[in-house]
Amino acid sequence: IADFSAHFDAYNFSKALERIWALVAKVDGYITETAPWKLLNRIEPPGEDPESEAVGLELREILYTATEAIRLITALVYPVIPDGAARVWQQLGLGDITKADLKDLRWGQLEPGTQLGELGPVFPRPEKDAITQMQNIEDQNAAAKAAADEALAAANETVRPANEAKAAVPVDAAASEVASAIAQQSSAQPAAVTEQPATTPTAPETAAVATTERQMISIDDFSKIELRVAQIIVAERIPKADKLLRLEVDLGYEKRQILAGIAEAYEPESLVGRKVVIVANLAPRKMRGLESNGMIVAASMGEKGKPVLAGFLEDVEIGARLK
Repeated sequence: IADFSAHFDAYNFSKALERIWALVAKVDGYITETAPWKLLNRIEPPGEDPESEAVGLELREILYTATEAIRLITALVYPVIPDGAARVWQQLGLGDITKADLKDLRWGQLEPGTQLGELGPVFPRPEKDAITQMQNIEDQNAAAKAAADEALAAANETVRPANEAKAAVPVDAAASEVASAIAQQSSAQPAAVTEQPATTPTAPETAAVATTERQMISIDDFSKIELRVAQIIVAERIPKADKLLRLEVDLGYEKRQILAGIAEAYEPESLVGRKVVIVANLAPRKMRGLESNGMIVAASMGEKGKPVLAGFLEDVEIGARLK
C-alpha cells in the first residue's frame, strides 16, 4: 500500500499500477497453491472427522486472506477504473465505494462474517446485437477513411490548373510555403470550372478572374520543390483501391515506393520502363497501409480531369533535376 501510494502521489501512475498487478498475480498464485475447493471436499459433518474443524479453520483463513486482498486491490485501483471497482466493492458487501473512507487503508479492516452482496460480472459482456452494431460502425468508419484517403491521394496527385500541367502540391516542411500557395490556387479553380455562370464571360473577364484567384509565388518558393526524373520499374494495382497504383521508381541514386492516383488512366503494365517526373522531397505518408515516398507529376485533361503523366521528347537520364 505504501509503495503504491508513493508512486501514485508522485504521478508515476504506471509504476503504481505495476504494484497492483503484482499483487493480483500473488493473490492468484496464493489461491492456486492453497486450492480452497479441495479443502471444502475434506470438511465432514461435525463429529465425524476430528480434523474437519481444523480444515474448516484453514479454509476460512484462506478465503478471508483472498477476500481482504481483493478489497485492498479494489480500493487502490478505484481511481483508475472506478466503475469496475465500485461493482466489486458492492459484491464484497461493502456498499457504495464513494462513501467509503479509503484514506486510512490497511490490512484487516474487512470484518469477519461480512455478508457478500449480489454477485455478477464486473465487466458485463455486451449483447450480441450491440457487438454487431459496433462491428458495423467500425466497418463503416474504415470504409469511409479508406475512401477519404483514396480521394485525397488522387486530389494531391494531380493538382489541376485550367489549361496547364503543374507539379502536385508538396506538403513537407521544406515546401510548406509554396504548398500553401499552390493549394489555394488549386482549391479555387475547380469551382470556376464546375459552377457555370448564367452567361459565358468574355476573355477580359476570364483573365481578370484568373488574375484575382491565382496567388503568385517567388522563385525561392519554387526552388524548394525538388522535381526529379525517375523511371518506373514496378507498377501494380492496390486491392480495393480503384484509383491508386503502387509504383516503384528508380532515381539512379535510390529506389522508392510511390502511390499514385492514376489507376483509371493507365494500365500498370504500360507504365513499366516509363520515365516520369516526381516530387522527390515530399514527406512520406501512409495510404491503404502503404508508405508513399514522393508524388508523380501529371497534367489534368478534360472536364473529368484525366491525369496525363509529364514526360520528355529527349532521353533524359534518371535522377536529373528539373529547374
